Amino acid sequence: MKELRILVAYDASESAREALKYCQELMEMIADKCQGKYTILVLSVEQLPACSLFSSTKIWKKECAKVHEQQLAKHEKVVDEMKHSLLDPSCVQSKFITLDERDEPLEDPERKKLIAKTILNEQKKGKYTTLVFGRRGVTRSDAYLFGSVSQQLLQGARKCVIWMLCR
Repeated sequence: MKELRILVAYDASESAREALKYCQELMEMIADKCQGKYTILVLSVEQLPACSLFSSTKIWKKECAKVHEQQLAKHEKVVDEMKHSLLDPSCVQSKFITLDERDEPLEDPERKKLIAKTILNEQKKGKYTTLVFGRRGVTRSDAYLFGSVSQQLLQGARKCVIWMLCR
């Protein structure tokens, strides 16, 4: 049997948490049929607050450090929960990617494109055959103005199955 390789994009949102839970429950049902030949990567790409929301770059950078610690803690918590589930802990992997934008902050659409590109690069590099993510449900006009990671993933994903959970 070929190995089942799943990448779950996790950003600590409710929809991402539901997607991760769905993936976990599904894999718990079929793990024995996979005979241990599966890998689930929980991938978090750091999402910093918009620089324009703060009165100075110094205040923004301070907030970024705080947000980084919060996101890393949430990432580690969900990975720990998955490793303590019915799944084989050796089949659950994790990766937390910090985007390099602290020196030159990006606007929302560019940041979202970079996040999606980072996820797709990891999917391709790791040869993940399934990509799982949650959709927050932004409107088309908001996605056009502010960008949408899920839209970018749908347009850019190749040679993989996509599980997109909608709220």
